[in-house]
Amino acid sequence: ADPRAGLRASRASRARVTRAARVTRAAAAGGPVVIAGATTSTGRLVAGLAAKALGGENVVLLVNQDAQKSYWPEDMPEDIVEQRMYAPVDELVKATLVDPRDAGDALGKCSHLIFAAEWGATQAELAATLVPLLDSNPGFQRAVMLSRVGINRRDKVPFVEQNKPPKKMQEMALGLKLPAGDSGQPGSLDGFAEAEATLAAAAEGKSWTSHVVRSGELRGNGPLLLADLSARLVDNLYDVKYQDLYFKSGDDGQGYTKRLNLAATLLRMTTTASTPPADIAALSVVCEMVDPFGLLGEKTLTEPTGVERRKGYDMAKGKAPAPIADELIDQLVAAL
Repeated sequence: ADPRAGLRASRASRARVTRAARVTRAAAAGGPVVIAGATTSTGRLVAGLAAKALGGENVVLLVNQDAQKSYWPEDMPEDIVEQRMYAPVDELVKATLVDPRDAGDALGKCSHLIFAAEWGATQAELAATLVPLLDSNPGFQRAVMLSRVGINRRDKVPFVEQNKPPKKMQEMALGLKLPAGDSGQPGSLDGFAEAEATLAAAAEGKSWTSHVVRSGELRGNGPLLLADLSARLVDNLYDVKYQDLYFKSGDDGQGYTKRLNLAATLLRMTTTASTPPADIAALSVVCEMVDPFGLLGEKTLTEPTGVERRKGYDMAKGKAPAPIADELIDQLVAAL
């Protein structure tokens, strides 16, 4: 079944909206952009932003076969789809969905590759699977990988806690799931470190370049809202209250990163005509520990977005700030 059929069907019963002239697109020179980890909240945001900027026909999304049918939201009004996905339906449905296990053809033709997995072990698995496929692509230009701050400080607070391996969950009576022993997966920062190493080793001596964009702990909504109301309220807060980004060179700083601006940064580092930095961190809120042992928690070093800039936004009503502009990303990165 065509995974885009549900989205097409949801718009077929409504009159087509006459749209403004198509946005001038960045060139998808040499081939499409492939987005791995496209089912994560960040990955879905990158997918929408890429479809709008490059045209959906120039975007390939790596999505497991069993998740493709439900990847696009069904029975959702067209204006809500555009509001949440940051791209018109007309462009979204042009994107190609490919199972990562069958991505050889896509990786052999693409010009750019974005790794957008939010969990380290998943990113490492994607890197191990996909990077070798680039050897057959003489026209490949650039790979950009989402990673995390703290990779080189895993023995220090607060990254020790962030790097603890996940627990295996066991379903109990009444459907409750409780942690029950080690899952066997590496800690998230360990996984990201492995993914970085795989990508860097593959790029060595090649004509294409590899780049890392580090986030803090992730906050902010993706296109599909969380069922957990308390978590959604926290994400709503970040989307409105923290609209700015603070860039650092390499694995530096700690804090939190809003997904939407992170997605915009990943895409900008992929499509910019200039050569982006090899390794940057992007934080929406910069923090530091009050004491070296983490006993007193952390303090915030940056201010939230001013009240005037927050006026008029209401996440509950779908009124969200736009993603950070490419021009501002360029200025901030150039100032590093």
